[in-house]
Amino acid sequence: MGARIVSIAVKVVISLALVGAAAPPARAQTPAEASPRERATNAGPRKQLATIIFAGLGGAVLGLSTLSFYGRPQDKLSNIAIGFAFGVIGGTAYVTYNAATNPQDFYGQRSWMEFERERAQARFEAARAAKTLGFGFTF
Repeated sequence: MGARIVSIAVKVVISLALVGAAAPPARAQTPAEASPRERATNAGPRKQLATIIFAGLGGAVLGLSTLSFYGRPQDKLSNIAIGFAFGVIGGTAYVTYNAATNPQDFYGQRSWMEFERERAQARFEAARAAKTLGFGFTF
């Protein structure tokens, strides 16, 4: 019974570490300052597939770690496949949740407010450039 509790505790710690590793990195600039191309490379199908695969591999490692608690580990090799399956399912759920809650990150689109803010800034700059004061003398 004690070995089973230790096994569960190890799985929980490793899965929390995997979730922390999958978190987006901290950046010095805000997402609004990032270019659309940079936003598209930070998130998208390639990154989502990588997240799912790494979650599956993490689950397989967790399944592999349980084999040391059995007298005949060769009888429980299915734990590796079960761990991989749970990892893929968890990674898919995580990626799907992120795509559903932040579609602008997935599609690389700007929000309407960002577009309007940039348009207003461009109009302001154009008006400011047109209102230059000129001093001169005419004869």
